[in-house]
Parts: sequence; C-alpha cells; structure tokens
Amino acid sequence: MNSAESGTSRTRASDVVESFDLWYAREHPRLITTLLLVVGDIELAAEGVDEAFARALERWDRVGRMTSPTGWTFKVALHQARRVGARRTVERRLLMRRPREAVVPAPAGEIWHLVSQLPRRQREVVVLRHIGDLKEPDVAAVLGISRSTVSSTLADAHTHLGRVLDEEPESEESDV
Repeated sequence: MNSAESGTSRTRASDVVESFDLWYAREHPRLITTLLLVVGDIELAAEGVDEAFARALERWDRVGRMTSPTGWTFKVALHQARRVGARRTVERRLLMRRPREAVVPAPAGEIWHLVSQLPRRQREVVVLRHIGDLKEPDVAAVLGISRSTVSSTLADAHTHLGRVLDEEPESEESDV
C-alpha cells in the first residue's frame, strides 16, 4: 500500500466517524421524542435510543450506508424499549408475589443506645443472638469465631449491660 492509499483510508475512517457524529446530533433528539410518544416512558425511551445509537456506531460502516439509518436505529430502539419494559413488568409481578417481610420493631430506645455503646464484637454477638434470633453456633459461623467465644462474649455483654442498667441515675434532687 502506498502513502496515497493509506492517506485515503484514514480520510475515509474519519469521514465515517464525522458523519456519524453529525447524524447523531441531528437524529438523537427526534428519536427520543418519537420513542417517548410510542412507549410513554422517558426512561425506556432514553434507554432504548441510547442502546440503538451505540449499536449503530458499532456497525456504522454498514448502517451508515443504509437507505434509512434512522429507520434502522428507531427499530432497534423500539425493540430495546419493549424488551426492557417487559422485563420491568415481570420484575414488578414477581415483587408483588413475594410475601411481605415481617416488620421488625426497632429496639427500645435506651437499651438500644446501651447496646450500641458495647465494643464491636459484643454488639455483634448481642444483635445476632437476640435480634437476629440466631443460635450460638450460627452466630459463631457468621462471625468466624468459636462457639465458646460467642458464649463468653455474650456473657461479658450481658454482665456489662446488667451493671449499666443497675446503676441508679444521679438524682437532681440530692442538691436540695
């Protein structure tokens, strides 16, 4: 290949990219508007059009020579929007079938505050055992510690919480 031929092929490659850019700038807003009116959802329209333009760019050598690159792109965009819309519909149906998860009431304010003040491991063990309702071997597996460590950590946490709860708050009336 001589230098004249290599210069020509470079020019053609840049012309293809440039012509795509010009075509994209002209057609993208129109396709978004058109697809929005067809599918009735701006997110679906935008997703479909963006995917279609990405595919057109990948195949621009072929798509750019078509009689109607815009028609091909709209067809791809419509197919993509319908596919995503159908998937969302299935997902919504599946979510509606799922049994509602039990609402777990928040722990009582003061005690939860005290638990949150425990050292990390004690807090994790207390929460997993009493809030998560896991047995000690399960807590051990979750935390990657031995069952005896769970037991002793739980005992330490209970002792600490017991001491804190047994402490009498200072009375403001004692100064009177």
